[in-house]
Amino acid sequence: MLPILVLLFAAAGAKAQLKVLEGNEISFGKIYQTGEKVHEAITLKNLGNEAIKITNVGTSCGCTAAMISDSTLEPGGQVRINIEFNPLGYIGEVSKNIYVYTSDPKTQLISIRMTGYVAYALQSTPNNAVFGEIKVGTTDSTSVTLSNTSDEQIQITKVEIPYDEITYRLDKKELKPGEFTDLHLYLSPKDQNNISGFIKIFSTSTLQPVLQVRIFAGTLLR
Repeated sequence: MLPILVLLFAAAGAKAQLKVLEGNEISFGKIYQTGEKVHEAITLKNLGNEAIKITNVGTSCGCTAAMISDSTLEPGGQVRINIEFNPLGYIGEVSKNIYVYTSDPKTQLISIRMTGYVAYALQSTPNNAVFGEIKVGTTDSTSVTLSNTSDEQIQITKVEIPYDEITYRLDKKELKPGEFTDLHLYLSPKDQNNISGFIKIFSTSTLQPVLQVRIFAGTLLR
């Protein structure tokens, strides 16, 4: 009877094991809101003596994507998971999860937590510029407040809007630390169109040379 027990114990010990080499929590540190995506990576290693299949990789929200280099890990093998996070619209502490589903009976689900801090040098309040539904041939307006939350003087050098139907007026371009200005936006639709995109605000900030503000608008036929 003893040899059978030993055999069963050995078989159980031979099952595959998967490990995240960087640990189950990673950080992208402190970043400034520029609209650029954050890229991190983790490495999975098969410490067992059986092949492991990665059946799926998911994330806790649409702002985070995870792409794996290979779906099968041979014994001793490694795969890399590239993580991409879009911080647009976030401010302050951020926490997102990456989920790895595997065929390993000991680790069928691995959860990796990614944390960080998103800061602004030039901040928009609110984060989005929203127009209501308006008729073609009329004009609607909205505005956002741009605040200098840094310790340096900032000059707004350009406001780039990808729609000819939208014009703007900026109350002032030079902002000392703690100062703010209003960006006024005017929409005069020429045809039926739903607008959804980004305004880019360029400045002399060394920390955040570009601020992106999402813009929404719905229009109706006259």
